Amino acid sequence: MQIEGIDRLVIGVRDMDRALRFFGDVLGVRFTEITGAAPAAAGCRLAISLDKKLELISPVGEPLHVTNPPDPLELRRRLAHADAVLYALIFKVPDLDAAVDNAARHGVGVIGDRIEFPRDEQLGLSDFREVALAESATFGIKMALSQY
Repeated sequence: MQIEGIDRLVIGVRDMDRALRFFGDVLGVRFTEITGAAPAAAGCRLAISLDKKLELISPVGEPLHVTNPPDPLELRRRLAHADAVLYALIFKVPDLDAAVDNAARHGVGVIGDRIEFPRDEQLGLSDFREVALAESATFGIKMALSQY
């Protein structure tokens, strides 16, 4: 397996509106806020800028169930002492199943549920799939693999 590159850096923020203003006004980054089942289940607001390879995530409510990624309860704990944290690194891969199989052959497991859904209407993506790798094998850094 080879990655295609960094898909996006995920930044956890305490105040999404403030973060959107900062990134938009100061850095010129435009985000698409994700709506629907995924952010509702996670109890988080999510905003993605694919062209700038950034994602903002902010815990705003109780999750319907703990998802991974993200783990909103862990993110809330990390944001208790900071306005923002570098939360995760997502790598883009051409074949998610092959990448997961390769990771397993090297003793790296996955955690949580695979996220799979179309994102045509919000991000212009089709067949978006993502899975988180076990942090115990990734130097304690939240990492995920993404295919679309």
